[in-house]
Amino acid sequence: MNIKRIIFWIVTLLVVIAALFLGSLFQAGNSFDNQYCRVTIDRGDSTFDVQKKLEHQGILKPYSTFAFAARLLGLSRQLQAGEYEFSPSEKLLTVLLRLKRGDVVEPEIRRVKITFPEGTSIYKMGEILRKNNVSDPDKFQQLVKEGITEGLRKEHWVIFKYLPTESLEGFLYPDTYWFYENATVDQIVEAMVSRFEEMVLPFWDKAKADTKYTLFEILTLASIVEKEAADPKERPIISSVFHNRLNIKMALDSCSTIKYALERPTKIVYYDQLEVDSPYNTYKNRGLPPGPICNPGIDSIKAAVYPAKTKYFYFVAKNDGSHIFSKTFAEHQRARAKALGR
Repeated sequence: MNIKRIIFWIVTLLVVIAALFLGSLFQAGNSFDNQYCRVTIDRGDSTFDVQKKLEHQGILKPYSTFAFAARLLGLSRQLQAGEYEFSPSEKLLTVLLRLKRGDVVEPEIRRVKITFPEGTSIYKMGEILRKNNVSDPDKFQQLVKEGITEGLRKEHWVIFKYLPTESLEGFLYPDTYWFYENATVDQIVEAMVSRFEEMVLPFWDKAKADTKYTLFEILTLASIVEKEAADPKERPIISSVFHNRLNIKMALDSCSTIKYALERPTKIVYYDQLEVDSPYNTYKNRGLPPGPICNPGIDSIKAAVYPAKTKYFYFVAKNDGSHIFSKTFAEHQRARAKALGR
């Protein structure tokens, strides 16, 4: 065999190998399978480790030229770790280049079910968000001071147009929501204020002619009713007590407003706490407090507009959370003694 023939066969062999190699670069694991599956490439994985993972998932055919191609093309040290989505219909070269680019999938952002019970304050709503790792709880809690921005006032002009406050307390409707973990405070506020408009405004449009109070004042009264009424059936009666007091300019004497005024409220309000220096102290200040003390539900709002017709001016809580209602202070004293088991 002469030298020319040897060279011919060597060249032919190299051409065949090159052709097979080039063909393998454009070969797919399964050209007819367009489904995507996730593959995690860990830091420190060799090209052979990556090849095994891809072959195991069916992205590449068994015994593919992946590792050889990565080395030959100078990509073996450029493959990036991360979570990818590949389809068996993708060509080997496409897979290689995506790994080089680090074409990872965006991490799934979890949606979380959040329930804000009726009567929850902005501060406690923030703590619920914190417990569920949603949004920015600290920034959310600042809504009690500066929640009604100029943009929000323009967007929801119907409820915020003449409001004498920047606090959103009372306007974040208590309900069950689904929020993304990375939801912004603005997105959460928009959802809750929109829910408020959906639940409250249709009622208010019909009911406002039946009350001398503004929507803001009704929300303020409703928030107190919400906090005082452990038994939902008592809401209209408790509302009647506050209406009766307001009508004769008598202090509301609501312990719930004291708790709202305290920096560190206790479950039971003590006598010395009644002296707290705050416009929310309805023992020292007559009339309604400056604004809502929580975010009331629609039933308490209805009770604030439509109180029961009673002559009650006092109530005291019993051990089961229900109340004894009284018309006079003397009756109230006897009711207190009864409630305390004296």
